[in-house]
Amino acid sequence: MLLSLPGIVVMLFSLWHAKETALQESRFQALAIAEQLATQQTEILNEIEIFTTQLASLKDFSSPLISECPYYLTKVQALKPEIANIGITNLKGDPQCLLKGVKEEINIADREYFQNALESKNFAIGFFQKDRSLDTLTVNFAYPLLDDKQTPYGAVVTVMTLDWWSQKLANFHLPPNAIAVITDSHGRIIANYPNDPSLFGANVSHYGFSIEQPAVNNIVDFKGVNHVLHSQVMYQDEVKNTLNVYVAIPFNNAIKEANHLFLNTIFAFIFMIFILCIFAHIRLKQSVLTPIARLTTAIKELASGQLPKQFSLNSPELNTLYTHFEEMAQTRLNAEANVKRQHDELSSLLNALPDIYIRVNVHGEVLNLGGQISQLNTSVFTRSKLHLRDILDEEKSKQLLKNLPAKNETTYFELTENNTTAEHIFAVRISAKQNSNEYTIVLQDISEQKQAAKASHLASLVYSNSSEGMAITDPNGMILDVNPAFCKVTEYRKEEVLGKTTAILSSGKHTKAFYYAMWQEIQETGRWQGEVINRRKHGELFTEWLTIDTVYDEYHQPQRRVAIFTDLTEKKAADDLIWHQTHFDHLTNLPNRIELKERLNLRLSTHCNPAEPLVLMLLDLDHFKDINDTLGHYYGDELLKLIATRLQYAIADLDFIARIGGDEFVMVHTKLVSDAHIKKVANDVLKAMSKPFHLENEEVYIAASIGIAIAPTDGDTSELLLKAADQAMYQAKQNGRNCFAFFNLNLREQAQARMNLLKNIRRGIEKQQFDLYYQPIVDLDSGTIHKAEALIRWLHPRQGIISPAQFIPLAEESRYINPLGQFVFTRALQTLNILREKIDPNFQLSINVSPVQFSCLDSGIDQWPALLEAANLPPSAIVAEITEGLMITPEHLTQQRLKSLVRSGMELALDDFGTGYSSLAYLQQMDADYLKIDKCFVDNIHANNQELALCKAIITMAHQFGLKVIAEGIETTEQRHLLMELGCDYGQGYLFSKPLPEQEFIALLNNSKTND
Repeated sequence: MLLSLPGIVVMLFSLWHAKETALQESRFQALAIAEQLATQQTEILNEIEIFTTQLASLKDFSSPLISECPYYLTKVQALKPEIANIGITNLKGDPQCLLKGVKEEINIADREYFQNALESKNFAIGFFQKDRSLDTLTVNFAYPLLDDKQTPYGAVVTVMTLDWWSQKLANFHLPPNAIAVITDSHGRIIANYPNDPSLFGANVSHYGFSIEQPAVNNIVDFKGVNHVLHSQVMYQDEVKNTLNVYVAIPFNNAIKEANHLFLNTIFAFIFMIFILCIFAHIRLKQSVLTPIARLTTAIKELASGQLPKQFSLNSPELNTLYTHFEEMAQTRLNAEANVKRQHDELSSLLNALPDIYIRVNVHGEVLNLGGQISQLNTSVFTRSKLHLRDILDEEKSKQLLKNLPAKNETTYFELTENNTTAEHIFAVRISAKQNSNEYTIVLQDISEQKQAAKASHLASLVYSNSSEGMAITDPNGMILDVNPAFCKVTEYRKEEVLGKTTAILSSGKHTKAFYYAMWQEIQETGRWQGEVINRRKHGELFTEWLTIDTVYDEYHQPQRRVAIFTDLTEKKAADDLIWHQTHFDHLTNLPNRIELKERLNLRLSTHCNPAEPLVLMLLDLDHFKDINDTLGHYYGDELLKLIATRLQYAIADLDFIARIGGDEFVMVHTKLVSDAHIKKVANDVLKAMSKPFHLENEEVYIAASIGIAIAPTDGDTSELLLKAADQAMYQAKQNGRNCFAFFNLNLREQAQARMNLLKNIRRGIEKQQFDLYYQPIVDLDSGTIHKAEALIRWLHPRQGIISPAQFIPLAEESRYINPLGQFVFTRALQTLNILREKIDPNFQLSINVSPVQFSCLDSGIDQWPALLEAANLPPSAIVAEITEGLMITPEHLTQQRLKSLVRSGMELALDDFGTGYSSLAYLQQMDADYLKIDKCFVDNIHANNQELALCKAIITMAHQFGLKVIAEGIETTEQRHLLMELGCDYGQGYLFSKPLPEQEFIALLNNSKTND
């Protein structure tokens, strides 16, 4: 039992040592993981800082800020998945650009990270918060926007969601049951592993961690499990705000394993002691002590290099053991010699290579050095025991240890070494040895490769991604290389042009003198630029802006020529398209008014003489609006195309044809020298137009009116000619349409008179030169006057009274009828108040209402009921006289207004009945009150003649419909008596009175009242 005591002591010591080793390994693991995790997260934050700073330097965010985001910002953000949102704010914290979410009613002026960025003028990190644009938990970062004086005028804000950060943290491989937490400066959790979003924003003390004391290898208890805790600052901005990482590694399992091992060892040891005691008692003397003593003597002799001559242990097992021992010794000596030789060869090889080789253990202790160690510029290699920090500085040695790979794996990264002379970049490759804690580190100096690759990459990017075509040739123009843009523009593949001269692109559009001058300038100056027309592979011509430069060798001899060209084809095509769209009709592709005038001016300058007249025919389609209204505008456009085509190919001696308006075409002739020839061509045009046009399944007929003007007789400018042809065309329409008319001076005089009349109407309205005259409407039975018609008269200061027949048609066409109609209505109301007060309280006035007033939105007719009410007059005091055609107009607004007047109580009279449509169906539908027989029916009535019978039929029909009848134009007593016999209700005409001014009309009424 005494012999077992040392074993027990050893086992107890082993238990203690195992526990300490487990704890120490957990601490080292926590430290290494925390540093690796901090390094990883710091790289993410550095990338965010660089990204935010680069955004702030963009010209699109220079002062003053615009309130919209650049179009490429979404693509830039897609390259950075860690960035959830990007915002540009002004100095007040109001978002000017917000990539996602809504920016209304959002202001970040209260955010501390925004204030810190403006105060420090540097990158600032935020704290745990709920982002108001994304409505999610985030950590925000800001960098100030600075002007040339380094004065902030806003900030760039980048946003990282806590969910994304926790997902990134989950991708970091941690030991089972380990805990990793990232916090802001206030100790609030912004990312955790295992991921628990409910803890976002909670204090880190939830895990048992403390932000008051530095946590370096502390022991904490979390949910009954002991953990080794390590924390460190992984990022700090200019105002000392930090982001911290906490890593806790559980070590209970390691302690349990050590305890379990100890118990198993104790039980096994006690059992073995018990068995050994039994066998030792039986055979100690017989089988152990004596053979061991003899074997020990033999081993000593064998160790001295001599084998006993007489040796017998009387035991086959011990003899076999001795034989194997001898073989093992010989094998070991041979192996050691072989290993030494290989080691020397490998060392020589490593020292001959340009790289640096370092073999270390997991703690960074250097086990072997090789290769070009002198590149590190250090002199500590004479020491017997080295650490990585002795070769490299503290920071880089830590970086190497943090990147040590797992067993059977290799890690690669780059390391930058700065010294007093230059910066060296090393490619680092670390390989882990199998079944050991040793690592081989290979450092390869790639500084020159990096610089060369950077320069080459930049040149390659410019060459390959330039939108301009580039070609490199020898001094004689033989192509040595081209870029992708060259192939895209010329349509040649690269291999098709290599070895060929640039003449492969020649279009034949330039003379030899052009190329001679080009090469002469290149030979003299080494440079040429200009516009060249070349040919693509498939024969298509294209225009390019070409610049040729020369590269000289050290003897100033031409070595290479570099040609750079920009394809101007699209620009030329765009210019041509704009010109064509400006000068040609988009529907028929005929010249438009602009092109017509330019061509006319050109021809007038060369053909403007009586011997070579220039004939202009302006064709306007008759009733083209009916086509659009019935078939639709699509078929109307198709018809215009067919007409353009027919006129182009069917008319002889046609110089060209243009379309200058919706349904107006102009044909220009320079070969028509006589009136007969002109008339023949005009008749040919009308004949061509008389043939049917086929629109799908529809057969359409349409006529045209043509106005003809001849230069220089009718005008020597394009404007005068077009105006003359237009006036002649309107004359053709007045002549019945579907014909032609020549321009004459009378037309110009009529047009001038019409223009003067229109100008005078406008001036007359402004100067209030219009007044109302009143013609009585007499009750034929009683002879009394209770009604009158208000008629407008123009009291011109120089021309006297102008009849409505002269100015009303033009007023309707120019819409001046609207203010005139309003004047008539308001003036009639004033007169009505006087007449009802002095003559008859039930007096009624009739006013004429134009169809234009019903169809115009701003005619004022909708205000009439309100004006009657304001004048304290009943609606029935006014009778609106309308024409028959107004009843059947399909316009919704017109019908709506007619019905509205009827509903208001105003009475209607159908004026000039019998001269228009005289539709009995519409007469029945329309709620009219009076029917007026036109003067043309009354003029010739005599006893038993046809006109009298017609008047009788009208009166009888009107009475059947419940209408009162007013006969206009009564001038004789016979006409009055005949109408009275027919039952006519009222009469109006010169027999009773001509239209009179207001005061004379009132005097007439007073006299009539006195006579009664």
